[in-house]
Amino acid sequence: GKKNSSMMMALSLLSEGKGDVLVSAGNTGALFSGASLIVRKMKGVQRAAIATVLPFKPPVLLLDSGANLVINDEVMEQFAYMGSAYMRKMYNLESPRVGILNNGEEECKGLELQITSYQRLKANVELNFVGNVEANRLTKNVCDVVVTDGFSGNIAIKSIEGAVKTV
Repeated sequence: GKKNSSMMMALSLLSEGKGDVLVSAGNTGALFSGASLIVRKMKGVQRAAIATVLPFKPPVLLLDSGANLVINDEVMEQFAYMGSAYMRKMYNLESPRVGILNNGEEECKGLELQITSYQRLKANVELNFVGNVEANRLTKNVCDVVVTDGFSGNIAIKSIEGAVKTV
């Protein structure tokens, strides 16, 4: 609703090619909605995701962190591609390891989304898929990118934030 806000103006400049990146401390929902409506997704990308760099040693990129509550295995694969590209470029990783956030490491664990995503990523020879990753293993250097739906991803980051603040 605020067409002249700094966020809207920055998004407009980005969509006109007058910038390469936008950093904002504003409302995440407003930024994501504005980016989706003004800047638009890359051709072929079904859903944009909120990506969060978890500041572990080494860092782990989590996506989606809250934008898409319901997705399918094809979208999870796209998240894996986007996350891998980010980690290659930003952290100079030749072949980023991709995992699926899940309630167990076994191939048969999870709901339909996790099971079908596991099969899709396992069959993909372009990605360095390492399997399912439980949340308590994110700090253990088992993957560089972890993909999930926005519901589970948001719970994961909020749990990490809460645990850190408590400690």
